Amino acid sequence: MRIRIKPFGPVDPDVLDFLRTELRDLGEVDAAPEAPLPAEGWNQKKGQYHATSLHRESREEPGDRVLAVTIADLYSDGLNFVFGAATIYDRYAAISLARLGPRDGPRFRERVVKEAIHELGHTLGLDHDPDPRCVMHFSMNLAATDAKGRGFCKRCAAAAEITLRRLGT
Repeated sequence: MRIRIKPFGPVDPDVLDFLRTELRDLGEVDAAPEAPLPAEGWNQKKGQYHATSLHRESREEPGDRVLAVTIADLYSDGLNFVFGAATIYDRYAAISLARLGPRDGPRFRERVVKEAIHELGHTLGLDHDPDPRCVMHFSMNLAATDAKGRGFCKRCAAAAEITLRRLGT
């Protein structure tokens, strides 16, 4: 699988390099140049961007999967905020660093990679998993993100493998 990381707005290059390294287990990873946040995704009343606006702005990017990364705060329909968003079986995912805590140290980096793998998992056809240790477990807060692992449980790994084989990974 070829993964393209697409930064929207200024994103720390060290975070992008870290993601590039940590996502290599899923496939070949590269990064696109920074793009501006899409004006049509901005919700003035909420002071946030709609997560799917980053998906729309990623359509021209090459790769089997595109992971949008931003420091902007994101929301999705029905939720006040999201750490990330993706659609099942689509190639677009997005993560926000805005609510992952102080942007330094190993805890922040671990949260970043867990959210990235979680959202990419959705693009591989995975839904939320009830196992709180599985990376596909829904994180309502940082405690839930910290408690889960960065790997797929056996059930999710088997399901993801089907899509990864189809993509030639």
